[in-house]
Amino acid sequence: MAGKKFFLMMFLIATFMFSPAAEAELRTYTGVGEYRMGERDTLETAKQGAKEKAMRDALEKAGVLVEVHSRTEDFELVEDVITSRTGAVLKVKEVVYDRQDLLIRATVTVDIDPEDLNSRLQNFDGKKKSSASGKKPEDNISLSNKKAEQAINLLNMGNLDAVLPILNEALDLNAANASAYEKLGWFYREKKDYDKALLNYNKSLEINPDWIWNYAGLGRTYYEMKNYKQAIQNYSRFIMKNQNEEKIYQARGECYQAMGETEKARADFAKAKKIASANEKISAARKLCEAEKYDEAAPVASEALTLNQGNALSWEILGRIYNGKKEYDKSPFYYEKAIQLDPTLENAYGGLGRAYMELKQYSKALANFNKYIELNPNVSAFIYQCRGECYQALGEREKAHADFATARRLEDS
Repeated sequence: MAGKKFFLMMFLIATFMFSPAAEAELRTYTGVGEYRMGERDTLETAKQGAKEKAMRDALEKAGVLVEVHSRTEDFELVEDVITSRTGAVLKVKEVVYDRQDLLIRATVTVDIDPEDLNSRLQNFDGKKKSSASGKKPEDNISLSNKKAEQAINLLNMGNLDAVLPILNEALDLNAANASAYEKLGWFYREKKDYDKALLNYNKSLEINPDWIWNYAGLGRTYYEMKNYKQAIQNYSRFIMKNQNEEKIYQARGECYQAMGETEKARADFAKAKKIASANEKISAARKLCEAEKYDEAAPVASEALTLNQGNALSWEILGRIYNGKKEYDKSPFYYEKAIQLDPTLENAYGGLGRAYMELKQYSKALANFNKYIELNPNVSAFIYQCRGECYQALGEREKAHADFATARRLEDS
């Protein structure tokens, strides 16, 4: 019972687990990473960036190939290898996030087997060389995407000299990489070469009309060119697709203000403020949930929902609260609304599965647990335990036993 409660808590605070290598000698390390949000970063993007830096910090504390960090080229290589290899050698026990304005700080507690990871990294270069000639097209696409993502941090830091070569490499690997063209637009805008910026943003949109950050980039470019009408049109196109970015409302408000349209500017500034306040309320409610203070969390989450009903997280956190209070008949409404707004919100599927399981609606519970595992393969033992109980209730004993075995293995690891 105590083990089950522990994994329920781990699920509620949305931590994630990796299975360590068999018979590995693991040691526990804590890493801290910070990420300053740029103009196109979402909160989730910033949290991911902070978490990755925190994991690298923990790896360095473990003494994993620290000497390789002396050269930029090798440093990037090691980062790529760590990203692809850590699943076998790390067990991420906890991730805690703090936010101070635009600065996101992540603190991770991980178990690391330094010897195993060092061995893997030392062998990587040879493997890379031996397989380079036989790369598949999908490998090129994946590597191209990684290089385009590397450019984000460099652009946010203003390290423009390093950006162009990386993006050129990304496009050499995949000439249809919409993200790389969008970042080229960002690069040229920073260089005040607005014609090339517009060209690359529009090229990205030709490849992928749904890559809406192009509209944010176009809006910013036109704003700097003092073409406020075109800037407003592009910011409005972004808002049609995503109404939860405070920075876009703020930027559009600045355009209206520059044009002397004071009322529209005020409305956008007010909307931006509401979104920011809602995000703060969501964060506060989540912390209260982590402390199992559900009665205190409920009014805070309700305030977040009142401020911004279009944010899936506002609905998901209320579902989590009702699950925590064991009012399982109330939570599905909120989880389903969250999923409607964001079909990739994995925790909503997990919470909804738990609610339906407690309501003895096992087929519905099973469908949601399956979706959760599909979106997040590195789930905790608790999810497999719950899915196993659903299979057992439905008479599917073999599947139930398989899930119970997986849960035990994860719990013991």
